[in-house]
Amino acid sequence: MPAGSSAYTARVTVANQRAQVATAPRTAVTARYGALGRTAAEATDSSTTSARAEPQQVRPRGSVDRDVKVVLPNQARGLPVTMTVEATEEGLAEPELLFFEDALPGAATSPDTQAPQGAPAGQPVTPLGQWNENVRVGEVTLSGEGASRTGTLELSVINRSGDPMPGLGTTLRILTGQDLHLAATIRPVYGYRDAAIAPYRTATQTVSFRALEAAVGGPVTVEAVDAGGSRITFEGTLG
Repeated sequence: MPAGSSAYTARVTVANQRAQVATAPRTAVTARYGALGRTAAEATDSSTTSARAEPQQVRPRGSVDRDVKVVLPNQARGLPVTMTVEATEEGLAEPELLFFEDALPGAATSPDTQAPQGAPAGQPVTPLGQWNENVRVGEVTLSGEGASRTGTLELSVINRSGDPMPGLGTTLRILTGQDLHLAATIRPVYGYRDAAIAPYRTATQTVSFRALEAAVGGPVTVEAVDAGGSRITFEGTLG
C-alpha cells in the first residue's frame, strides 16, 4: 500500500434474470475520482476476485458477486467517484457501459481541482498545466538520478457529450531540448484497455517517461495527438 493511500472495495453484483443457468458477463471496472477524474490504481489479492477472472455460471434468478479493490490517495476522501463497469456478454465483442457515482467515505481534506467550464482553443502553443479545447497536459515532475531521469505528467480529457467517450483516445509525443529530441511516444491507457469516459465527465491518467539528464532544466514540448491525427502542442520546462 503506497504511503498516504487507502484501499477501497467495490462489489459488482451480476444478476441472472433468466429461468436458465447463464454465464455471467466479463466485467472490467475503472474508478475515477474528483473533478479531474484521476484514475485509481487497481489492487488484487487472494481475498478478492479479479474483474478479469474466468466467467462464472449463475443459477436461474440468482446472482454472483465480484469484488474489486482500488487504491486511492487519502486526499481523495469525500470527493465524488465515478465507477465505470464494462460488462461483456459471452459471444459479444463490445461491452455494455454502466456508470455509477457517489462520494468516497470521509470528509474532504483539500479543495477539489475543478475542470474548466470552457477552455481556450486555437492557440499555437499552450503552456503545460493549462487547457486547450478539451485537453490538458500537466507540468512535468522529475525523479531519480544518473544519466537519465523519470519524468511524470498527467493527461486530462473532457467528454462534453451526452454519450460515453471510448477512452482518452490521445497519444503523447514528448520532445526535449531546442532540437526537439523525441524522448517518448505514449498512448495512456488504464491497465490493458482504454477505459470509457462517462458523459460530461473528465478523465485523467498519469504517465511516465525517461529523459536524459542533459535535458533537465531545458524546454520540453508535448504534442497531444487525437485519433483523427489532430495535434495540440504544449510547452514548458523539464523539471
